[in-house]
Amino acid sequence: MKKVLSAVLAVLLLVTAFPLAVSADDGGIVVDVITEDGDYVIECDENNPVDIDGVTGTVTLNNASIQNTGRSAIVVKGNSDITFILEGYSTIKGDANVKSCGIEVQYGSKVTFTGEGTLNVTGGNLGAGIGSWGYERNSAESKNTVGEIVIESGNIIAYGGYYGAGIGSGAHSSGNSIIINGGVIHAYGGTLGTGIGSGYGTSGGAIGVKAVGEYESGSIIINGGEIYAASYPNADFSLCDISRLSSLEDIIDGDDKGGFGVGIGGGYGASATDIQINGGKVCAISRSGGAAIGTGRGCSNAAKYNADAYVCNIKIGGNADVTAITSDFRKDGDHRGGAAIGTGRGTHTGGNIEITGNAKVTAINASLSPAIGASKQPAPGNGPVPVPESLVIGDNVDLYAVSAASYAVDKDAANLSINDQYFGSSDRWFFHEGAVAISDVQNVKAESTKGEKMYTAPAGSVSLWSRIVPPTDPTNPEEPDTPVQKVSMGIVTPLAMAVRFEDGSVYYSGDTVEVEVGKDYHFQMCCVDWSTRDANSEKKIHRPYEVFTPQHGVYSDEGIGLAGTVVYTVRVSNRNDERSYDEATKTFVLPFGDKVLRTDVNKCFMAYRFHFKSGDYHKQTGIDKVVYDTGIDHENTIEDFRYNKPLESLSVNLPLGSTITAKAYKNYEYIGEDNILITIDEEHPDRCYKDYIWDY
Repeated sequence: MKKVLSAVLAVLLLVTAFPLAVSADDGGIVVDVITEDGDYVIECDENNPVDIDGVTGTVTLNNASIQNTGRSAIVVKGNSDITFILEGYSTIKGDANVKSCGIEVQYGSKVTFTGEGTLNVTGGNLGAGIGSWGYERNSAESKNTVGEIVIESGNIIAYGGYYGAGIGSGAHSSGNSIIINGGVIHAYGGTLGTGIGSGYGTSGGAIGVKAVGEYESGSIIINGGEIYAASYPNADFSLCDISRLSSLEDIIDGDDKGGFGVGIGGGYGASATDIQINGGKVCAISRSGGAAIGTGRGCSNAAKYNADAYVCNIKIGGNADVTAITSDFRKDGDHRGGAAIGTGRGTHTGGNIEITGNAKVTAINASLSPAIGASKQPAPGNGPVPVPESLVIGDNVDLYAVSAASYAVDKDAANLSINDQYFGSSDRWFFHEGAVAISDVQNVKAESTKGEKMYTAPAGSVSLWSRIVPPTDPTNPEEPDTPVQKVSMGIVTPLAMAVRFEDGSVYYSGDTVEVEVGKDYHFQMCCVDWSTRDANSEKKIHRPYEVFTPQHGVYSDEGIGLAGTVVYTVRVSNRNDERSYDEATKTFVLPFGDKVLRTDVNKCFMAYRFHFKSGDYHKQTGIDKVVYDTGIDHENTIEDFRYNKPLESLSVNLPLGSTITAKAYKNYEYIGEDNILITIDEEHPDRCYKDYIWDY
């Protein structure tokens, strides 16, 4: 554990830091303890769990690895306010044998995630990946509430432990506030948990369980980013590309592999107190009775059911792009599963659902419940069939809803507000999966389960109530055409690096690029220059000792930055179980459900740290086109990037396989140089850096 002493030193050495945190013995577990405000770094070679108690500051996760330590890997408590800065690829795991989280956030504390790196985080037993742990059963003591969680940027892959959420609360614990403003997030619920929201915890009791706990998902607000959330691990997010679906049967699972929770909202039996999706791209998937967005599968014992404690409030608006998919496993016939957007099966309510603004919403349900609204399985104890308290769909919503039920949108809502443009007549509620696509056209003949009939879509209609019909080759109608399938592939790079594709296009961490599925793309790694940019993307003039951040540099073929020489290949597969890297051909194959090219691995780069044996700090290191002089004023010319003032201490990410010329100076006078082939450290192949010692 390290603490940065000054911003100037952070400039001279990307990870320059000095020890400050103390260690404590917690029952035989060595724990790094932080109790002072400040800025800290956790690096790849540290595996001690960390307690952050009563602290305001930042913690940089720089290729960090903390796993299976017999407790939560990182605990944020004591009303701390911590910003985690993600660099490289960090793996943080709780312990599956004990109650724990990957990153535990206790009530009263707040964590914020930012940066351009990747965090792979997993909860332990009864715990969330990021959030709280809890209890296996309802009890008077099981009243935990998680702290606040904010995500601004970064690539986060979060897995819930047994009964836990990927991001949110553990078992029998309430959620609090989760705000997502950006980033690329993949969140998977553990058994009976949810992707983003709450873990397993009934709001009124399940079979054999006393109605003690009243648990809720808390407030979940999504304003931006790219979010993939599922109620179970290994969900197939390629389903959210509905052009791949030919029938609702495509999303039915033939086996019950768990679930019961939701993609976004409450776990098994838990409320969805307040879900707001105001922007971003969202893909949510569930099965086995839970909604994709909303509440989990409900309670099973009417005598122990607390209807007042079980609520569901969902608002989707702004320019949000939302796809929600749910199905049942159909283990013993056609079950009435949860709604895609709304409530899970076995509840008394369909909740309050509002879809407005310019939102684009796709809701698909392969069970016998509506895509939007309430599950149609009666409430516990043969109670009434649930209906939403209110259902509002605004005039400008781009809506697509499909269900195997008699209607796709819940027309039985107690308070219903939907413009006629979506339906035209009551018949529009009854398109099943056998119908052809119907949109803004007139006099369409459709074959549905109600028989062949002519339909006239209302003027200005933006709704579709059918399965997708694959395009055909007009020259041969008998043979289906295979359309070119394009997808957005995310890019993740190390600090101060970029990816250059063979067409010359350059991408930085967090960018996306449109690619064809199955096609090979060639790329090289590049170092960026260490300059910053102003609002017009012009190079900023630096004053003496002014601090800059290398991750904002750029690369161009005109001489800015340093190009690699090794050629890599990336291909997006049309399968979700295909992920590989072939060292001989240097080829990455990405699964369709996780289309992110992660170059922040030691297959692509190595962080070199340059040192002198003599320890003479009048000696400096320079690498042309990368190191940028912060000590004097500069003009906005290319030459400024080619001639750089060397630094006394230097750590820089460099592409593997490249040969660079590093120059040594004393008092800024040239004394020698080395041509260096960038390789991994063969003596320490797992290290994310390599020391290079000079004897000048």
